[in-house]
Amino acid sequence: MTIIEFFDKSALENLSGALVCEPDRVVYIGDSHRVMEKAICSYQKVLDGRGLKILLEHRSVNRNDLQHVVSVLEEIVEEYGDCVFDLTGGDDMYLVAVGMLMERHLGEVQCHRFNYNKNAVIDCDSDGKNCRSKSFNITVEENVTMHGGEIIRDHVKPELITYEWDFSEDFCKDIENMWSICRINARNWNLQMDTLRDLCETFRTGSSLFFQVDRSTASDAFERVHLNLYLNPAILNGLQEMGLLRKLELHGVLRFEFKNDQVKRCLTTAGQVLELIIAKRMRELTEPKSKTPLYHEVKVGVCLDWDAPESKDEFRTVNEIDVFAMKGSIPIIISCKNGEFDMQELYKLNTVADRFGGKYVKKILVTSELDRMGGRADYIRARAGDMGIEVLEDVDRYDDKEFTKKLKNLS
Repeated sequence: MTIIEFFDKSALENLSGALVCEPDRVVYIGDSHRVMEKAICSYQKVLDGRGLKILLEHRSVNRNDLQHVVSVLEEIVEEYGDCVFDLTGGDDMYLVAVGMLMERHLGEVQCHRFNYNKNAVIDCDSDGKNCRSKSFNITVEENVTMHGGEIIRDHVKPELITYEWDFSEDFCKDIENMWSICRINARNWNLQMDTLRDLCETFRTGSSLFFQVDRSTASDAFERVHLNLYLNPAILNGLQEMGLLRKLELHGVLRFEFKNDQVKRCLTTAGQVLELIIAKRMRELTEPKSKTPLYHEVKVGVCLDWDAPESKDEFRTVNEIDVFAMKGSIPIIISCKNGEFDMQELYKLNTVADRFGGKYVKKILVTSELDRMGGRADYIRARAGDMGIEVLEDVDRYDDKEFTKKLKNLS
């Protein structure tokens, strides 16, 4: 079987036929040889990753010349025989050409289109036949690759490495425990996490989970570099009671030990726990009837290289996505703000979501203190609406039922 795709700006529309139907070949029709050739390289990586042996070709046409389009399509049909036209993407002129071709080759060609929100193939030639053979599920990595990017896992910049979180049963309990403390006062939580980070960095603890220094030494060191030694007994004692910090001492000697490396990452990064509670809750949601995961993949802190492998290390365009989820073929890109933020964060979210999700992406902003930002909050809400960004406000005030409802309806 040969699928004929009308090349579109949407990578999902261009690649879904190959992934869902697994044909012998896909022939792309478009007006730019260079653009199609570059995109096909990315698509081939996705297919290779699945072990699919599908030949990808492309034919250039003048999209404003109907007869030329019809002529090229007819050549393909006569050359390969068993052809299916995917009518999901492409210009209207292409659809007119397909209609003319179907009249000439009555019953010899098939047409379909995809409904990605319903994970369905729609028969467009009334013969009752659909080519679907595989799931619509696309992984986060496949989604990034098909858009010409790459998940960063190297060590060029340590702060831009995608860390693979282990959502074990024990760690999921830790996330809930940390969130139960954080949600009481997100601002104080952020201050405390910043101090724990600054202590570990100032006294170079490296990968060690244990920290100890005279409190006076810590105070002097912080004062020299104008840092605030913020120690909140309620937060720190709460963390110790839950086993997240051990050997805690705040008087004379400043001492503590993190439970494990993942907990240390959470307790030395102010907004980390918000990202993790969102991801953890999303991973637990299931479809009502089948009980299969509602979001088949949810990743936290995904660092992306926009133009791998063409970009050089010193000129990389990179972004970090706080939470990146997939529901079928639909990407959900979430920015988490556990405190105050400025308008620039909306533009960042909008830009990276459009780049790695296209027109089907769901853009979500999760906040814990938006209503405390005064007049700026209304402006942020309005601009988010203009950009098609859904805002989940004050999640620290959600009860479990409301939290679940909000996360179920993201897509």
